[in-house]
Amino acid sequence: MKKTMIAGLISKKNKYEIQTIDVPKMFEGSALVKVKACGICGTDTHNFFDSSNNKHSHVKPVGHELSGQIEELPKNYNGSLKIGDRVAVNMSAGKSCGNCYYCHFGYTRHCLRQSIDTGGGFAQYVTRNPLGLYRISDDMSWNDGALVEPLAIAVHGLRYSSFKSGMNIAIVGSGTIGLSTIVAAKFFGASKIIASAKYPHQADAAKKMGADIVVNTSVGELENACMDQTKGMGVDIAVETVGGMQNNTIVQASNCVKPVSNVLILGIFSKPILIDLMDPMLKEINYINTTSYAIINGISDFQLAIDILSSGNHPFSSIVSHKFTLKDIHIAFEKAYYKKNNSLKVHIEI
Repeated sequence: MKKTMIAGLISKKNKYEIQTIDVPKMFEGSALVKVKACGICGTDTHNFFDSSNNKHSHVKPVGHELSGQIEELPKNYNGSLKIGDRVAVNMSAGKSCGNCYYCHFGYTRHCLRQSIDTGGGFAQYVTRNPLGLYRISDDMSWNDGALVEPLAIAVHGLRYSSFKSGMNIAIVGSGTIGLSTIVAAKFFGASKIIASAKYPHQADAAKKMGADIVVNTSVGELENACMDQTKGMGVDIAVETVGGMQNNTIVQASNCVKPVSNVLILGIFSKPILIDLMDPMLKEINYINTTSYAIINGISDFQLAIDILSSGNHPFSSIVSHKFTLKDIHIAFEKAYYKKNNSLKVHIEI
């Protein structure tokens, strides 16, 4: 086994650079996966460009949207996976014990006895236990495999909020998670999908993913479209996918739904925000927060995302607008962060 590998780390120069580090530690029960592709998440870019976290060099690589190939399995492993299998990696399940309350409940992200974090996918290798490894179909590319994680977030959010076939849905934002939500809503049988998009290339992608109506992000545009399409009642569910540091997208989502309905929050809010709850209370709106994926009623959100993508010709694959090698990771991060340059999803191929 190799003892060292290359990885993209934030240096003391406040820049992503390639460094040679130790191959991640093989903890008890772990498998070794050779990383093939890893997506740059919005959280990754904001943690680097917008946060004080980027003032210090990192000793471990990050990156949680990845696919790869199994090179080693635990000695006592007796499951269905084999060395050489192509897999999408559920990073949180790959640290879980498999035996605590939350693991039995299917919510491995909240495992009470997680293994140590040995590093993420902006590197040549990761170690995770087989619970977090999901075999992908032969029709799926490595880049498809790296799209499973963001799609699983949307799949889980809609399942968690009891989305049903025939519902009308509004989606605030058409970044990666917004586009994922359009795809998942289409898969689950949405009647009408109404989305907002900040940039023209995002609007084009939203239509390609299956949105029936796409509007710009001007105040009132999404709300008016929702009311027009539902004869003034409002949609059954609105999904906030933007996050950030202001409350306007949550307010907008709240204004799009009908009384006695749900607002699903998938965006990450990096600072506390103030919300006036009087109107939502009078409308009896439920706010549902979720940022991950689980196994619900015996069915894995991750596996459902693989099933959606496994046709081999799914439009979601086309959101990978830019691909870079690991040596160009800093350029890739800049491309992913500055959306005006027509980027949708940026992947690192390793």
